[in-house]
Amino acid sequence: MSVKTRLSDAIAARLPPATGRPLVNHRIVGDSCLLVEYGEMVLDLNLRIRVYSLCNALTERDVPGMLEMSPGVRSVLLTYDPLVLPLRRLLNLLRQIETELPESRNLVVPSRIVRLPLAFHDRWTQEAVERYMRSVRSEAPYLPDNVDFVARCNGLDGPAAVSDALTTGYKMVLGLGDVYLGAPCAVPLNPLTRIVVPKYNPARMFTPEGAVGIGGSYICIYPMESPGGYQLVGRTLPIWNTFQSTQAFAAAPWLLETFDRIEFNLVDESELEAARADMFAGRYDLQIENGEFDVAEYNRDLDTVEEETEEFKRVQREAALVSTEGY
Repeated sequence: MSVKTRLSDAIAARLPPATGRPLVNHRIVGDSCLLVEYGEMVLDLNLRIRVYSLCNALTERDVPGMLEMSPGVRSVLLTYDPLVLPLRRLLNLLRQIETELPESRNLVVPSRIVRLPLAFHDRWTQEAVERYMRSVRSEAPYLPDNVDFVARCNGLDGPAAVSDALTTGYKMVLGLGDVYLGAPCAVPLNPLTRIVVPKYNPARMFTPEGAVGIGGSYICIYPMESPGGYQLVGRTLPIWNTFQSTQAFAAAPWLLETFDRIEFNLVDESELEAARADMFAGRYDLQIENGEFDVAEYNRDLDTVEEETEEFKRVQREAALVSTEGY
């Protein structure tokens, strides 16, 4: 007799939304993992802050049997030892913690400002696109130029408007290891510069290290030469150093941290080449400024541009329908 599996069968517990708390789903993942999932499937920085608060609370408790926490944008995967920490006990603990967590909208979190040079629409990423066209797919809506496709998908007036969106305001890192090796999953804080674009189909077999790409709503920096599917828009500094051979990587082999605010500054290709050489040699004066991010202030700013944001999203949706025909 076959057994039908429903999505809801994986939910071990559910907490309905309440004042200051979003919907919480606890999903069973195998024998020793639990996915804590917040809210609806929308991009909401407040949900990422809630994940941050939960991870901090679990770390402070130093729970026996809790082996690992892998945070995402609106969820965290908990790996635990069921012989030390049975599922029922873990669920009870999580329910208790949820009653104690502060409301995300009222928090202030550590947040550095990291200024990175960006060679926009550069020759290295263009070469990767041409390589893809020769070896994988010769025709697609995003070919032969990813930047043109990004502009069309978002109703923007050509590559210059894409460049403006990338260099206006901060891009906040919501997660690391988007694909591997500390690759950031970053989102523009200003919703009026939040470009949305589909990924390659199928993926590339080659992407240059340091390439900057956009997939969905997220901006990623590739930490090494690799396959990839984000639409390529530029190149920046290396963000991974395996042997931590320079001061910029003294704390970890990855450069960026969660809640870093990236600021891209346009440079030409020769300037980027020189900066990258200095970075590898430990001579580059990397601009990192310690600071804090006020979530309440951010939400107030969002409220002031709510109408403009909805209109921008409408334009994006209509442009995407036309631009992705034949995808």
